[in-house]
Amino acid sequence: MVGMKANDPSGVMDQLMAFPDQLEWAKGLHVPSIEGVKNVALCGIGGSAIAGDVIVDLISSECIVPVFTVRNIALPEFAGPSTLALVVSYSGNTAESLNLYEDAMRRGCQIIVLTSGGELERLAIKGSQVLIKMPANNQPRASMGFMLGAISLVLVRAGISRSFDELMAAVPGLREYQRTIGPDVPSSKNQAKKIAKALQGEVSAIYSPRNIRCVAVRWQNQLNENSKMVAFSGEIPEMDHNQLVGWMEGGKGCHCVPVFLLPSDMHPTVRKMTEVTLQMFNERGLGPVMVTLPGKSMMENVLQGIALGDMVSYYLAVLKGVDPAPVVVINEFKKRISH
Repeated sequence: MVGMKANDPSGVMDQLMAFPDQLEWAKGLHVPSIEGVKNVALCGIGGSAIAGDVIVDLISSECIVPVFTVRNIALPEFAGPSTLALVVSYSGNTAESLNLYEDAMRRGCQIIVLTSGGELERLAIKGSQVLIKMPANNQPRASMGFMLGAISLVLVRAGISRSFDELMAAVPGLREYQRTIGPDVPSSKNQAKKIAKALQGEVSAIYSPRNIRCVAVRWQNQLNENSKMVAFSGEIPEMDHNQLVGWMEGGKGCHCVPVFLLPSDMHPTVRKMTEVTLQMFNERGLGPVMVTLPGKSMMENVLQGIALGDMVSYYLAVLKGVDPAPVVVINEFKKRISH
């Protein structure tokens, strides 16, 4: 693929490939012990919220208290002094995150702020809250490692999860996998480049089992923003009870491509549902793209699956000849709502 550097003056590829280094950045953080937490609200929107989704999926089987992502402007009514509100905004100026911070203050929640600066940093300092400051000058969506590592560490310090050590243990394998999908690896041996070519010019509908839905959402978001493409995401088995009808009875004329992300291990019921779904798609000539996620464990599937989707989105931007960095319409939207 030619024209990579010419169309990437902001160095988005380097930021995406720094995912393992960003995760390890959290090793140097000092987070005090947190006590009395009965539920955790991971507050954010867009690229500053997806790390919360990843954490929720990864720890759901071990978590002893509710941990949930809040993509809104207010917390649930039950939130209060026993709620840990981890407010995330890479820029520190995202309206939704600032609203959630103010709501958490009103409710007397325990607050931790994760940002690279902006108004949110100022408020955290003013309120004497724990402030975790991320390195600046990245794209928010290319800073997931910073957020994922920091959130995982916070949950350890709150006695809620043990995932931080497992997360760090998965970094060498992630780094090794990234080498196989880097720009210097030819398409014939590069899983990300092969998938990008299969998705070129199409509307992608990306599906994964419910327990790793964060990966499908991440792929959708990255195709939307980096590749400037329409893409949607869904879950198995939910899609088998609604979207399946649309695909089976109207999928051939919609210029869409279904993409199924397949982890190394699935519950037998979900595996059977997935196999039957793929069988029905193939019988109707809908040509599903089946992606076997790299890695041997759920943690590896998620991290390496995210890295794979990131590079798929980058190579799609290259194929389209567009700069992956700018998100002009989002900036326009933010300007319009500020008036």
